[in-house]
Amino acid sequence: MYEADLKLVARMLAGEQRAFDAFFAASAQRLAAFAARRSGLDSASLEDVVQITLIKAVRHLDSYRGEAALFTWLCEICRHELADVTRKSARRPVHLSLFAPGTRATVADLHAPGHLEPAVRVESAQHRAAVIRVLDALPPTYAQALEAKYADGLSVEAIARLLGLTNIATQSLLARARQAFREKWTQGANDSGVLTRGTPR
Repeated sequence: MYEADLKLVARMLAGEQRAFDAFFAASAQRLAAFAARRSGLDSASLEDVVQITLIKAVRHLDSYRGEAALFTWLCEICRHELADVTRKSARRPVHLSLFAPGTRATVADLHAPGHLEPAVRVESAQHRAAVIRVLDALPPTYAQALEAKYADGLSVEAIARLLGLTNIATQSLLARARQAFREKWTQGANDSGVLTRGTPR
């Protein structure tokens, strides 16, 4: 049980403004980073997803049972929101005619920097998507620990506080999480017949 998170939720349910302030301060930026890693949304759309996630979380605080960290619970809500945004985007394709007045000249003038060339961006997006698929297939605590360490750059001590563990237990958890990630990553590479890169070390 995540006692500190349960106490924070209890304070919010009691209407304590300081508890809400602490909740938003601790969650908003990390949740935005979490969402950004899982999508190609622009900053305004990411902000919308984070706001909707936090609003839904506050509305359903009484359903939080402390079986996972509060942030892990938030991430699950955020995943659903991202999936909804993706589905809605797929139903509203945007088409730009290359024959519209002035469009040809504009397209001819476009030249992306090397790191933004379509092939590079596609490879980067595919790699990111593959990493996210592996993370999502891991136990939530493993995924949270790895993201906190390698995406958020948190120290072992900070991750230990986040997860309510000792430093030694957190180091052990990270080792198991890295091993699980490597195994699933290698399995995915073997299944696709492609050697991939970028496993946590």
